[in-house]
Amino acid sequence: MLGNNCVKNSVVCQGYPEKTVWQPGRHKHEGRADSVPSSSWHGILTVAARQAANAISQSLPTLVDGVESRMDHFLLDHFTNRVSRILTLFDDDSNPFHDFLLPLAMRNRALMHSLLALSSSHLANSNGQHPDYRNAQGHHLNEALSALRMGLSEGSSSNDAATTLILCLDSIAKGDTSGEYRPHLEAARVMLSSDESEEDIPLRRFLYEFFAYHDVANSVTTLNRNPSFPSEFSVPAFIMQPETGALLGVLDGLFTHMSKITVLRNQIRERREKRIDPAVDYKMLTQAVAIDAEIHEWQPAQPPNSVRYVAAQLYRQTTWVYLYRTIMPSKASPKILTAVEAGLEFMRLLPEHAGTQSILLMPLFLLGCAAFNPSQRPEISRRFDGLHEWSGLGNIVPAHDVVKKIWGLMDAGDEEATWDWEMLIQQMGYDFLVT
Repeated sequence: MLGNNCVKNSVVCQGYPEKTVWQPGRHKHEGRADSVPSSSWHGILTVAARQAANAISQSLPTLVDGVESRMDHFLLDHFTNRVSRILTLFDDDSNPFHDFLLPLAMRNRALMHSLLALSSSHLANSNGQHPDYRNAQGHHLNEALSALRMGLSEGSSSNDAATTLILCLDSIAKGDTSGEYRPHLEAARVMLSSDESEEDIPLRRFLYEFFAYHDVANSVTTLNRNPSFPSEFSVPAFIMQPETGALLGVLDGLFTHMSKITVLRNQIRERREKRIDPAVDYKMLTQAVAIDAEIHEWQPAQPPNSVRYVAAQLYRQTTWVYLYRTIMPSKASPKILTAVEAGLEFMRLLPEHAGTQSILLMPLFLLGCAAFNPSQRPEISRRFDGLHEWSGLGNIVPAHDVVKKIWGLMDAGDEEATWDWEMLIQQMGYDFLVT
């Protein structure tokens, strides 16, 4: 029922004017029209103005589906000028969120709502869970899911894959640790693996890369989960252009080596759980040595002497740290101390307020899981705090919490628990992405 202070079609009604019937002066007055008192004319014109303003407000449709209020315009502006710049390497105007996703969202309701949900989640996490932002997040998330379901009933498309990936990012922004991202990531995998079209190659390259990056990163923190990239899911050769990547590791091949480490790690865990001795047999050792050689031979696709080249070297270093922590006993050694220090040195060379910050959480997490030496931990903690201050993404805090928990177990000499941080994450009740 409509009444005072009602909201309909995003138009705020401040109550209805009293019923007034307007007629020409010659019908309302037997005398001349100018005989009507000026105060009465003022009242009549005021009512007419209100009616005209109300009619105009209700007759204008929204320009873009999903962007229907002043808050929505603010959220879209926040996504364009802030959120989109903390999710990729790009610092300039060549941002794939601007180039690909915003034009799609202008004509796709589900994608636009997912972008606005992501924007409001980022604001809510950065502003003490402000109720207006939290309410907006819930509204746009529900609308995105509703529109996505309706669209999927007609068959999936690149638009739907983009929407599901943005919904993964929404869980990152608000710091969800319950695995809310997982069905969205799985849906994106199915959509992209079944998409054999060669149309709109730049968009597909971006979507493939974004999925694979999060898929591999997810396997680093999730118990007994092998990445679908590159075994079940691979980037088609015709879209491979490593130097144009929005992220690192996927198009340049480094994540192929990281995926092999994850598979090996899960095999070792199975033997450890069954108390099979040795946990690392000769076949696994042979695999590890081969992966080690591949990491040593890998070369970044980024231009030398560039910031991205340094970031790529950091990724290479932490991939090796991941391999060492998988194959070797979980305890301090000069070799792991040196490897972590080299990773921190690469990190020191990266500016703390540039696009490379967007890809630092995963390598920072892996360095943290290898910091047996307490002297290295304050710098790692400072980088976690700085990364959270820079991006405002909610998944950074739980990632730091896990690392600090591991440090306590390291100091207690618990080799079993410090080797298996995936199990520790599960025991803490966490399921989140380190991206």
